[in-house]
Amino acid sequence: MIGTAWSAVMDGAAATVVQVEADVQRGLSYFTIVGLPDSTVTESKARIRSAILNAGLEVPNRRITVNLSPASIRKRGAGLDLAIAIAILRASGALPEHSGNRYAFCAELSLSGQLSGVQGTVPLAVALEKQGIHQVLIAVRDSHQCVAIPNQQWLTFDHLSTVVQYLRGQALTQPWAAPSIRRLAVESSGDFAEVMGLSDVKRALTIAAVGRHHSLLVGPPGCGKTMMAERFASILPPLSETDAIEVYGLQQAAGLQEAPSLTPPTRMPHHSLTVAGLIGGGNPLSVGEATLAHHGVLVLDELLEFSRKTLDALREPLVQHRIHLTRSGKNVVLPANFILLGTLNPCPCGQFGYGTCTCLPSIVHRYWSSLSGPFLDRMDIVLYVANPVTTPIHSGTKHSSSISPSRDYAAENSSTIRQRVLSARGVLADNPVKLVAHQNTLLSGQAGALLQRSARALSLSMRAQQSIVRLARSIAALDGRDTLLSADLEESFALRNVPEAPTT
Repeated sequence: MIGTAWSAVMDGAAATVVQVEADVQRGLSYFTIVGLPDSTVTESKARIRSAILNAGLEVPNRRITVNLSPASIRKRGAGLDLAIAIAILRASGALPEHSGNRYAFCAELSLSGQLSGVQGTVPLAVALEKQGIHQVLIAVRDSHQCVAIPNQQWLTFDHLSTVVQYLRGQALTQPWAAPSIRRLAVESSGDFAEVMGLSDVKRALTIAAVGRHHSLLVGPPGCGKTMMAERFASILPPLSETDAIEVYGLQQAAGLQEAPSLTPPTRMPHHSLTVAGLIGGGNPLSVGEATLAHHGVLVLDELLEFSRKTLDALREPLVQHRIHLTRSGKNVVLPANFILLGTLNPCPCGQFGYGTCTCLPSIVHRYWSSLSGPFLDRMDIVLYVANPVTTPIHSGTKHSSSISPSRDYAAENSSTIRQRVLSARGVLADNPVKLVAHQNTLLSGQAGALLQRSARALSLSMRAQQSIVRLARSIAALDGRDTLLSADLEESFALRNVPEAPTT
């Protein structure tokens, strides 16, 4: 007789639904598991046998074969313990085969039959819901990391015996009312109002928040670059409930103990980060910082301290918003829709263009060599942050980075700016435009002529021209307009201040 049960296992950033089949036949007592189990799953045979006995049930003294389907995917972790035990009990006749309700069983078993928690309950439940399985049985100790998922019910148990009683109809258990992620949402720390001055930087970051523009802040030590970067997420609109669940699931998949939140995530890795740590990799596959920043902000503080190889690994994700990896002959797609915000000093001593620089020209050139041309071309905003005490002597750029915002952003808090960003995004959403096809229709006559002259004079690439127009659209949206003026383009040229190699 064959018994079945459903479960799921983590596979990188996502979960794979697994059907567990157990076959109990006459013969010598033997227990085998097939279907590419790892050592943890293979060792579950001893745990399951002891758990069934300590739950007051009998282990069939026969030949037991368990198959984990799909057989082509490696099964890792102890989260299949409960599903295997249920499949064996169904195959032996100790439990009835499921009728109309399809349950999923995601828990580890101890020798005593107690249910233990597993990693990634939220992404497991999301994957199961997509397969039409709307009831998930988990350990009570996992309930604290569960949130309400549409069309999904959580059933919590503390022992294998209570699960058996429930499946036999001998006990009633009400679905656990997991709290909505909106009720659990926590506010981000930090506020723009805590940073004195820097009105032009706050204006530039507001524009970046409207159009999700990748940005670099260049300036001397202590000018406020890092403080602004740390607080950038506070002016971003809150996540939708669907996006918040996705972000929380990614954090669980990575083993992070983060609280669920509607605030976009901010990831700020150290500059010793490797390529695998940034975009993911390893065996088994683990997600990287770019994926953990999905729907949020990836802050690379001291950008020029990162290796060039690491930074260039971001070139595709910055445009495609996802990461394609091939591991052991398997193609994996990881989400990576983030806003990149980098901060950097102009030279090792930090004073080039701002004060008395003690660095040799060759050292300055070597310092900037971490940034490749294609990487810089993907930066929509490069802003030179003025030192609160001194005025920059020169920036080594193609054109000036000075802007004159019509509003004093220095005195505004994050909540006020966030509402303005939300309104501007509404303007962009109401007027979706494919820039390549409709770029000319967006520009007024003078603005179009200005773009053409500037593109020829500065030898701008097609990507750079589209970046200028996107920036101008975000600037216009802040004023509630969908038509671009010459002033919008002038400010976008000033913001897209991509540097040449610094010279002294």
